[in-house]
Amino acid sequence: MVCTECNDAPSNGNCGLSRTYNSKDNDYFSEINRANHRLVDDLCRDFCQQARDNVETVAQFIKGNFSRPLDKYEAIINFYDPALWYAKPASSGQGEIKRALFGQREINGIMRSYGTDITVVAHEFCHGLIKSPPKNPLAESFCDIFAVLVRNYYRDDGSYWNNPHNWLWDVGENFQEGTGSLRRLDTLLSLRFTDAGNVYQQIQINDRTTAKNYHELSLIHSHAFYRLMTIHNTVINGQPLFNGEFALKLFGAVLEDISTLDRFPKSFSESRRVFEEKAQVLLRASPHTNHQLDAISQAFIDVGIE
Repeated sequence: MVCTECNDAPSNGNCGLSRTYNSKDNDYFSEINRANHRLVDDLCRDFCQQARDNVETVAQFIKGNFSRPLDKYEAIINFYDPALWYAKPASSGQGEIKRALFGQREINGIMRSYGTDITVVAHEFCHGLIKSPPKNPLAESFCDIFAVLVRNYYRDDGSYWNNPHNWLWDVGENFQEGTGSLRRLDTLLSLRFTDAGNVYQQIQINDRTTAKNYHELSLIHSHAFYRLMTIHNTVINGQPLFNGEFALKLFGAVLEDISTLDRFPKSFSESRRVFEEKAQVLLRASPHTNHQLDAISQAFIDVGIE
């Protein structure tokens, strides 16, 4: 399959046309805008094309479901960093360079590009949708939740979308040795804590002593979202308490509220407040409002977010 990207398209493309570059076998400079990368616009290895397709899929998801899409969707694959969002002022002084970067990792003896995993691609582009302090657990949680939404939205042509009890909750599937994922939102086992007891209650965003790193700490907040969507198995008229459509609307409303640095929550508890406020608006016409709002509050309480 051949990428149909036009080499002559302006940097912002056609309504945010996605552009994916391949940096393999090139020398790198400290400033990525000077790197000798080439556009993915010809036949290439399967992982290269798969990464390109993932970028396009995530771009379509953002443009179709969020009120503040990115002005462009660019990525470099086969970079020397595992995966990250790059946003720095351009050397020309005109605007910013914003790109997702995806490196490679040897897993079970095979080199794999992080760009081939739709959840990794979605996670990094979500960083472009929000402005948060660097290395922030809550930002990582929001991006993991976004990644899960993207994955299940497109999974098997959407056949699982409205039943979150059947969703896949992995981020970076098979990017750990063996068959492990980078993170699983449906479990807290990767944390050093074995339960959701009082130890969680005092955790704030800037506390770096309660978890090995900010990605691990993010799982507490992410697991609250998992519990929100699945842990209460109550069905109403044969339907789950919450479905994919509600999840996307709720997450989108929260993301809209916290997308700027001055409005980004300073604690997990503050994030809970935003979720509850947006849910109250979305569920105003529901005949089961109180039951659903109680379930949302309980999901956060279950992991100690008071």
